[in-house]
Amino acid sequence: MTVLEIIGTICPALAESKVASKYIRLAEENTDRKYFGKQYAYAVAYRACHLYSIMDVSSGGATAGLGQISSMHEGGISVSFAASGSNAAASGGLESSKYGIMLLGLINSRPHLGVNTAGLPLCR
Repeated sequence: MTVLEIIGTICPALAESKVASKYIRLAEENTDRKYFGKQYAYAVAYRACHLYSIMDVSSGGATAGLGQISSMHEGGISVSFAASGSNAAASGGLESSKYGIMLLGLINSRPHLGVNTAGLPLCR
C-alpha cells in the first residue's frame, strides 16, 4: 500500500484534506527509510496522521493537541486527558495520539540492532 492509501484507511480526514501532502512531507523528512525497511510507508503514514491529529485544530476540534482523552461526561461537560508521564520525553510525545501509539508499536516491533528509534547510531 502507498502512504496515501494507508492514510485514507486510518485517517480519511487527513487523506481528504488540502494539507495532506504537507503532513506526508513532514513525516517523510523525519522517518528513516533504512530503519523501517518494508514498513516505511506505514511509519510515514502513522507519523503524518499523528502530526495532523496533534497540530491541526480542525482534525480534533477544541481538544486537538491536548493528548489522549481518558474520560468524557456530557452533563456539565467534563473532559479529562491522560497524563503524560516520563515516557513522553523518551517517545517524543508519540503517545499523545492513537497514530503515534501505532508508530510506537511499529518502532517496538523492529529489531534494535545497535540503532535507536530514529535510526541513528547509539551514543556510547
